[in-house]
Amino acid sequence: MLNRILQSKWTRRSLLTLATLPFVLSSIAYWNGSTVQKSMAGAPRPALAFETFLVDRGMIKETERVVGARFRFKNLSDQTVTVKELIPSCGCLQPHLEKRVYEPHESGEFILKMETAGESPGQKELFVDFKYEDTMERVARLTFKVELPVRRLVVKPKALVIYQFTPGRTVHPVTVSDYRGGKDFEITGVKSTSKYAKVELGALENNDGLRQQKVDVIVEDLVPPGKHDGLVVIKTNDTDFPELYVPLIIQGPDQKTVLRPEVASPQAN
Repeated sequence: MLNRILQSKWTRRSLLTLATLPFVLSSIAYWNGSTVQKSMAGAPRPALAFETFLVDRGMIKETERVVGARFRFKNLSDQTVTVKELIPSCGCLQPHLEKRVYEPHESGEFILKMETAGESPGQKELFVDFKYEDTMERVARLTFKVELPVRRLVVKPKALVIYQFTPGRTVHPVTVSDYRGGKDFEITGVKSTSKYAKVELGALENNDGLRQQKVDVIVEDLVPPGKHDGLVVIKTNDTDFPELYVPLIIQGPDQKTVLRPEVASPQAN
């Protein structure tokens, strides 16, 4: 009986198919795999190589007014690289890049700074999206970690954004609070780096060892369309914090709003 089954034409064909099936499947996988590898090998590699993608400063000293990181990179390609934009995850970060175009095999770096006085204590993980173009648009995310101690000198808000869409004078307060007690802290001068805002020093209050002083940021009238960046600079008599900085953004109206006759109240946050 077994001999008859084995001698059957259909049985021999079935056994032959089963015997060759692994070879057929492996051949398909091999050729498909080769196609994928060939496609991946043809994709151009990013031109910029960064020395590190993460800088961790750990716990900093309470008296450290500015904390920062340095990110170095090199153009390893034969293409010219153009840096389009550096986008920080927080307004407290201030990335600084001296140049925007890098020739083949040229090195560069950018510096990242953060003012600590306006920040809450604890661990911080922030980042900057580094946008550039070689043969295509690319983005590299660079991370900055730091742990801030409990602060005794606090500036609020840590950044000031003013929406000045209509004519009229607007006043926006910044408060400097000193919780250290017994320290003869005093603000000796204030100024704005923006030509669209001026700064005036308010009264000093001293309640149960808490010294607070207000700084008024004043925009006198309608500003030109678009975004205008600046800094509020606060000078003090404290050797640990001789200068405090508050990033300032004044947002003017768009061109269509400027041409409208109706008037509304300016806004700020």
